[in-house]
Amino acid sequence: MNKKGMRLLSAVILGAIFGVVCWLLTRAAPEQEGFVLNLAMILGIILNRTMIGFSIGISNLKGMNYLLHGIVMGLIVSLLMSIFPLANGDIMGFIIIEFAGAIYGLLIELIVTKFLKSPIQ
Repeated sequence: MNKKGMRLLSAVILGAIFGVVCWLLTRAAPEQEGFVLNLAMILGIILNRTMIGFSIGISNLKGMNYLLHGIVMGLIVSLLMSIFPLANGDIMGFIIIEFAGAIYGLLIELIVTKFLKSPIQ
């Protein structure tokens, strides 16, 4: 497999792992009144974080610091999930989801670029 393929595969796997971590952290958080974590939400969380990994893996935005690249990709992809709390007037939910997306994007890019030695090509 070429370097681009390894970068993509590594980023997607890390995204899926962070998706499960995000789900477990959400499950462990104190429950808000009326909030129920159902199967659709669990899958949405895992797939969203996996999509962050996929987006990082296929992106070739050069000229940008790799950590900033991860943050930007995390923020953009997390908009897919954070729009729902915002539509319900939950600004804090929007901010938390976007912040988490930025952190997961940063971590995925950091691990793929520095530890797995697969920078943007």
